[in-house]
Amino acid sequence: MTVATALSTFAERAAILRDLGWTDRQADWLTLVCLHSGVFTRSQYQARYDVTPGPATRFVRTLMDAGVARDAARLERRGYRPTSVCHVHARSLYRALGTEDNRHRRRASPEVTMRRLLSLDYVLEHHDLDWLPTEPEKLAYFERLGIRVTVLPQRVYRGPSSDRPTCRYFPLKLPIVGNGTTTTFVFADTGGHRQLQSERIRAWMAAHAALWEALRRRGDAVHVVAVARTEVDAASDAAILETWRGPPAPAVPRSEAEQQLVDAVELADSTGDFSPLDRFGGWLQAGRAAHRIRQREKDAQGPPKYINACSTHVAERFTPDVLAL
Repeated sequence: MTVATALSTFAERAAILRDLGWTDRQADWLTLVCLHSGVFTRSQYQARYDVTPGPATRFVRTLMDAGVARDAARLERRGYRPTSVCHVHARSLYRALGTEDNRHRRRASPEVTMRRLLSLDYVLEHHDLDWLPTEPEKLAYFERLGIRVTVLPQRVYRGPSSDRPTCRYFPLKLPIVGNGTTTTFVFADTGGHRQLQSERIRAWMAAHAALWEALRRRGDAVHVVAVARTEVDAASDAAILETWRGPPAPAVPRSEAEQQLVDAVELADSTGDFSPLDRFGGWLQAGRAAHRIRQREKDAQGPPKYINACSTHVAERFTPDVLAL
């Protein structure tokens, strides 16, 4: 069996599933779902292929009979229309697509399930774009742009049976697409208490701030999309995003000595070798001096502006009056 490499194209991956016996439509859909969410609803399948509920239900039954999918959650039922979430979990599919360890295979909480459904919904609405669905593809894209891995959002996981921690980049696995000059980042707002919603999007933005700043320093544009379940939630997200939209703050000039000190501190942080800081009074004194320089610049620049444009998308198939987790 041919196994997809980490950087295979969507078409190449779908072709591998066709070789395993899936039809063109089935291979297309399974590739989309495995790469972008791991879960889907019948309404999403119906919208993608413009079919009635009958074919969608038969397709889900085919997946379950084959042992590659299961019911992930039972959402609100509207009349005869099943609105349960289908979870594609088979290791064989993900292995064939070159993403065997993808966390989409695992069962998830209701909040994470909804986040994945919203992510998939936006991708389906913009399926013609060259999305970066996996962690290796995201890393390769930013590496091509000359972005240092240290500024990427990351989280360290420690497994119960291993002492070696695992670092995951872009841990929320939200959609990203870029063409080398403009990069779009998608945030999925799962709803809930207004304060909690605000904390979630602000935490996500803060995790990406260094990356967005690095992109804009090289002249690239940053576009952020918030996908929400209601118009009210979308408006709330837009108001927060607007506070981060605007031209980059003008650079605050540094003296040659200040630049040398900051460069030395950054090099020591990245290499772990603090000996070059001896000429600045040691690592503690140099670190404090670098912090004062950065703080002075931050105060002079005012509120940070990290994005060029923002927009919202309401996923009408997942409004609370249709689906309730």
